Amino acid sequence: MKITHGRTGRPCLLTPGRVDAIVKASAVGANTVLAAEAAGISRATLNRWIARGREAAEAREHGALPDPDDDAFVDLSRRVDAARAKMATSALARVLQAGAGSLVLNERVRTYTDPDTGQPVEERQTHYLRADWRAAAWWLARVFPEHYGPRAKSWDQTLDEFAAEEFHGDTARAEAAELAGLAERLQSVLALAADDNPPAELPAPLPSPTA
Repeated sequence: MKITHGRTGRPCLLTPGRVDAIVKASAVGANTVLAAEAAGISRATLNRWIARGREAAEAREHGALPDPDDDAFVDLSRRVDAARAKMATSALARVLQAGAGSLVLNERVRTYTDPDTGQPVEERQTHYLRADWRAAAWWLARVFPEHYGPRAKSWDQTLDEFAAEEFHGDTARAEAAELAGLAERLQSVLALAADDNPPAELPAPLPSPTA
């Protein structure tokens, strides 16, 4: 079943099968190029569909009346965003587990009967990946790039910049206070000069020329 494209009146390539293919590709972290190829469409088409869905969804959140022609695009954008978010959080959890050494490599369960009690016993053996600081460093560099990224500044650099800002701030405040004091003294001098030397009377206007 094809969806009618309400804006142009032409049949749209957005079919339920293509939606499922795009969502499945997004769920494993595929970018728009691969997701579009999985659905048999161009990247530009996929970007246009998702952009239309997001714009319509945002308009609805701001009180716009829903346009039924946008429903399929809104559903696509929301499903893609949800799939990518789920994939990203799962991958992030594995990165943090790798950094902490809590990522499970394999697990074995052995069940036997206790010879003394005759009760069934379950023995579980879990092997974890050795803790790797690089996984934690990777996460820090991307979540807090200003502190741990490739352009992060050292502690000493941060302190030096703070001290420099404080110095410039103190200098600027001192200069402003000095200028304010000079302006106040200038106003006082001008006021005294005006009181000691009152302005002379204006000369009488010249008589009008006679004919």
